[in-house]
Amino acid sequence: MSESQEVPIATDSEANTYIIVLRDGVSTSSFLRSQEEQVKAFSASSVHVFEHVLNGFTGSFSESHIESIKAHSDVKYVEADAKCYAYGHQSDATWNLARLSRIAPLEKVEPKYHYYYDTQAGRGVDIYIVGEQPDTNLFEQIHGIDVSETDTGIDTSHPSFENRASWGITLTGKPNVDTDGHGTHVAGIAMSKQYGVAKEANAIAVKIQENKDSRSTLLVKALDWILINVKFTKRPSIVNLSIGGDASQAIDDSVKKLFDTKISVVAAAGNNNKDAKFVSPARSPFAITVGATTFRDKRYKHSNYGSVVNVFAPGEDIISTWLHGGSTTYTGTSMAAPHVSGLTACLKSLESTRIPSNFWAYVHGGILHDIPDKTPNLLAYNGFYNLGGWPSSAADGDETNEDIPLES
Repeated sequence: MSESQEVPIATDSEANTYIIVLRDGVSTSSFLRSQEEQVKAFSASSVHVFEHVLNGFTGSFSESHIESIKAHSDVKYVEADAKCYAYGHQSDATWNLARLSRIAPLEKVEPKYHYYYDTQAGRGVDIYIVGEQPDTNLFEQIHGIDVSETDTGIDTSHPSFENRASWGITLTGKPNVDTDGHGTHVAGIAMSKQYGVAKEANAIAVKIQENKDSRSTLLVKALDWILINVKFTKRPSIVNLSIGGDASQAIDDSVKKLFDTKISVVAAAGNNNKDAKFVSPARSPFAITVGATTFRDKRYKHSNYGSVVNVFAPGEDIISTWLHGGSTTYTGTSMAAPHVSGLTACLKSLESTRIPSNFWAYVHGGILHDIPDKTPNLLAYNGFYNLGGWPSSAADGDETNEDIPLES
């Protein structure tokens, strides 16, 4: 017989419990009888024989002895016992979350929607929130206030963060307080319990703004600090850049450095209704650049576009966390980006690559309206069917974007 198939042992295995599958035609009972003395020697306990779905058995073995079983010619493969997680269903979700977990467009405005997701999504993943104000004119119209003297950050005490939000660094000389609310809103979209995509991820505040405008120097300082911190924590990490400005080689090079060290970078395309190739960090080929869409699957009228935009996500009238435990509505690509950061966290919690290799399997192609020429017609999607919550891949024929390298 051929040599046994080597199967990697999962890192989240339950203590020394394994599933042993035998080759077709091999009798499990005969195998166990012939190996009776060895099985005893292997310190096996609680052996259970599968009778129908698999030709094999399960049992608890010492790590050293399981290698002998794997090497037996009658063994097809050995798999460590792994945890199974429930699929979550949120019945009071906002429209943007619902759109992320369904294939068909939303038909009508409702007070509540259904959102399907993996209940463990994003666990153990850090999302660094770096940002500025969203669509300022619209914000002023809605809230009737001048945002020219506000700061960013995260209100880490918000109950919807469930103690998963923390302060990283402030580079402005101001207190570790979000007096603006924008950063709190962005973090809520990415990872909050009520409004978030990845409901088990962590958010880390990186405050760089002194007023309405921040400087490229501060952004590079922030990215430099993030790189050092990730090297220290050794945790899977994502940087959400809901921020942008004129083209900057220094910013672009900093983004590439993060990418080279397996840190995923998600950048807002910008709210100027222009080609994002003139905007940093959006123009970087090492970032996932995100444009914004509306409830009707149209490009948000101020969203930047162009070939450097990799994917679109909901960005108009997005309800999320706000200061002092509240909630509010924001609009802009700053809101679209954390949807993709959350989605990346969901996938990154399963594999530790810069941009998860299965990311492009979770986008819809060709369904958006008012998308300019040479702009990818792709909408972010978390891989769950409309009603059942079962994982699915993108439909055949969907566009893909191969410009972003998935591996070094």
